[in-house]
Amino acid sequence: MKRTPSSTRLVLWVALVVGLSIMGDSLMYSLLPLDAPALGIALPLVGVLLSANRWVRLLSNTWAAVIFQKYGARLPFFLSAVLGAIVAVLYGVGWGFGTFLLARIGWGVAWSGLRQGGYEAVWHGHGAQRGRLMGALWGLVRLGSAVSVVLGGILRDRWGYRGAAQTIALFTVLALPVAWFIRWGESSFAPPETPAHTITDRTPWRALWRVSLLRWVLISGFLDGLVDGVLISTASLFLTQRLGDAMPGGIGLGIGTVAGLMLASRFMSDVIFAPILGAVSDFFGQTATVLALAGLMVVGVSGAILLNGAGMVAGLFAVFVAGSGLFVTLSAVSSTVATRTESPHLFVGAFTTANDAGMAVGPLLAYSLVAWISFPVLYAFSVTVFALSAWQLWRADDAI
Repeated sequence: MKRTPSSTRLVLWVALVVGLSIMGDSLMYSLLPLDAPALGIALPLVGVLLSANRWVRLLSNTWAAVIFQKYGARLPFFLSAVLGAIVAVLYGVGWGFGTFLLARIGWGVAWSGLRQGGYEAVWHGHGAQRGRLMGALWGLVRLGSAVSVVLGGILRDRWGYRGAAQTIALFTVLALPVAWFIRWGESSFAPPETPAHTITDRTPWRALWRVSLLRWVLISGFLDGLVDGVLISTASLFLTQRLGDAMPGGIGLGIGTVAGLMLASRFMSDVIFAPILGAVSDFFGQTATVLALAGLMVVGVSGAILLNGAGMVAGLFAVFVAGSGLFVTLSAVSSTVATRTESPHLFVGAFTTANDAGMAVGPLLAYSLVAWISFPVLYAFSVTVFALSAWQLWRADDAI
């Protein structure tokens, strides 16, 4: 059987489902900080809502790993897409904090299943291809996010929040027939007969923490999620602080559109650069690529907070490029390391849980500290700590 074409097709179909399903979630990062008061939500509670889906995933990631391992990918993946569509409809209703909290929790469960399906699809390819396949997967998923925030921002400025959210919800429904008809087949790897590291379902975290490489994969995943959570959840407010009421160039765009374009540039970095950087990591080494991208992120954040005009834009662009490559490369690292363990599904569940924990802490940290610490200080500190963890990850991998 020719695995490369079939694995590529599977990844593309799965990416289409996930890309459509994530559109409702992505829209919240652009519009919720701007429209919270009109929706009866206090600004400090925005951080709670944007992180709620990550907190529930600390449990649901493990559930998803066990369910996929026991029942296969087809039905759990489809049901995850159904739940994602229901959540997007609830966003469009906009009935205050309680409804949004319920929707965010529901999205956390849905995303655990959708993301697990992404890993399952990538596992159908050879080990040497997983960086490229992971890049293709997340590049297409982020294309859905980019379309959502740009289109949603334009619709919000023209028709208001509900018009934008309800339109985006229609896109998430389109994922359902695609998810139902996907043919999964068999993965291209099996757990090794003599695994390098043993993980059991009763003591996964203790087993992981004893091995330096596994430990630093989890720590780096957590910190990468924290940095991404801080940056994405505060991007709209950071933009308004730097630009004030005047939009750049006097082009007459509303703040919803401008905020959407800014976040879209982050997501489009995933579309354009994630597949390239995934392939680069296959060639130069995944942990070495993580370290190089962490250094680029430090440089980019420094430029974004110290410079104005074109310098600030260039710094943000560097941060976006580095961020797109870091998630894909760390995901590829976790996928590769998982195949060296006795329970690959459980290790992936542990890694995604660590990443989600970071993304859950990020918005809460940013919105809790905004009264005392400026966004630039928080950006600089979090990125520096992540770079140190990337260095430790590279050292742990190099020592094997």
